[in-house]
Amino acid sequence: MQFCEIICVILSTIMNTSELQIIKQRYNIVGNSPGLNRALTRALQVAPTDLSVLIMGESGVGKEIIPRVIHDNSPRKREKYFAINCGSIPEGTIDSELFGHEKGSFTGAIGESEGYFGAANKGTIFLDELGEMPVATQARLLRVLENGEYIRVGGTQVRKTDVRVVAATNVNLTKAISEGRFREDLYYRLLEVPIQMPPLRDRGEDIILLFRLFAMQTAEQYRLPKITLTEEARKLMLQYKWPGNIRQLKNVTRQMSVMSEQREITPELLRQFIPQDTESTMLATIPSNNSRHSYENEREALYQVLSKLGNELSDLRHDMNNLRKQLDDVRNTNFIPSAAAVQKMPTIIGSQSPISAYEEAPKTEDAVAEEIKAEPETLNLENIGRQMVEKALERNKGNRKKAAAELGISDRTLYRRIKQYGLDTLCALLFMILCVPMLSACSVSYSFTGASINYDVTKTITIADFPIRSNYVWGPMAGIFNNRLKDEFASHTKLRQVKRNGDLVIEGEISKYEQRNKSVTAEGHSAMTELTMTVNVRFTNNTNHSQDFEQQFTSSKSYETTQNLNAVQEELVTQMSKDIVDQIFNATVANW
Repeated sequence: MQFCEIICVILSTIMNTSELQIIKQRYNIVGNSPGLNRALTRALQVAPTDLSVLIMGESGVGKEIIPRVIHDNSPRKREKYFAINCGSIPEGTIDSELFGHEKGSFTGAIGESEGYFGAANKGTIFLDELGEMPVATQARLLRVLENGEYIRVGGTQVRKTDVRVVAATNVNLTKAISEGRFREDLYYRLLEVPIQMPPLRDRGEDIILLFRLFAMQTAEQYRLPKITLTEEARKLMLQYKWPGNIRQLKNVTRQMSVMSEQREITPELLRQFIPQDTESTMLATIPSNNSRHSYENEREALYQVLSKLGNELSDLRHDMNNLRKQLDDVRNTNFIPSAAAVQKMPTIIGSQSPISAYEEAPKTEDAVAEEIKAEPETLNLENIGRQMVEKALERNKGNRKKAAAELGISDRTLYRRIKQYGLDTLCALLFMILCVPMLSACSVSYSFTGASINYDVTKTITIADFPIRSNYVWGPMAGIFNNRLKDEFASHTKLRQVKRNGDLVIEGEISKYEQRNKSVTAEGHSAMTELTMTVNVRFTNNTNHSQDFEQQFTSSKSYETTQNLNAVQEELVTQMSKDIVDQIFNATVANW
């Protein structure tokens, strides 16, 4: 009995090896390493099923061969196969590319599109560089994997598709999950069948086989003598780490075939074509928080500007004093101001007396007598008009509209007179002087209506991306809201935003996005439609948990039913996001 079992195992191994050789010949796969054979065997085993497959491995190891093997050996082999590089599609259009869009859903959407998931119905989709997919898109992909349902960008109709999904990544997804860049539920949904592609440095003699293949192909293509390796060069090639894997080996072989005058490659010659850093490897690279593309550098610069604002205001106050003196010189060259006008002039902050230029002004009685006195020194109408315009501007504190009403002329006529008399500088100086009290009263401080922030204790904040959990989904909504929320806290607080474990934590989801008829016409038709957006927020203060809470925030906007929703949706969602973000900001930390 034991002998029969051994014979069965041997025959099964021979059959499996034979099947693998057929697959390798069909797809031009070179190599016999255990890791490669294991990956191909697993691909053939899972091909007849509809299980999702996640292929993991470094860049350049040939991950794109596995999904093709799976599709061609599956019941879907006669249906469509799409290979999509998620890293090459811009974040703003990837939802439209994958799930389609309705006509007019965004600028440039002149027609509707069914997207890859619609076009690949009954077939297979290969999602390469899955780790580069935006988090908002990951939520939509998870829904397709779970029940085959999706909604086009700008649409409301739930559509069904039957698609086999095979994904590949060179990113350490476990680390990406801990950094909040990849959804944990999506990771385990795709991990039904994991396939690990071995790096070239672990494939042993396969390196020499691949070298011979590339050398022969290059020699035939360019009609050159074929290059070979000495025994020492062969050992060096096996010892090298090959951080670029098969892609790097192919490039090095082609370079040596074309550039080297010797046809027999020695270790010295080989070292000229490969990097000297033999320890380098192309393991999955995960950008750190500091290196990740974001607006953190710009925000840090903004914080520095705000911290210096107090000093700059004091400098501005000094400059305003100089401008007052210049204004006095301008006025003194044209007319003598009345005492009433002098009393109306603003005083310098911190000073108990009026502007110094008028300290020598005559007493009120004398000034009144002089003002009622006789006629102007000149009867030149242009000079009289100039003085009247100056006095009107002064009396109304530089407000041109009020000055025009007092003079009994239109705003346009006053603007023309100001230019004619060259009074633009005077208006500007008046405006700046009037702004000094307001500017001086400003300071970089906060008045808190929620939890008071002690920046010695509370220094960081974590703002998670809010996914869409509503039945109706409009793709760009999550991005608009999340960006608005993070920018609000970056602009209005000194808190540094971190991916996780912040002193303050704000998380939640967009729980509702719906529309309803708000009013009807006399004929009973809908006249106005109301959009409502509701966000559920969970706030955690790790420095004082008594201030933790969970709360819903809602905003509604209306539009005329005669308008196309696709034409106004972005503007309305932006307005509702602003309203809700303001509510969240007031409830969690502070107002200016």
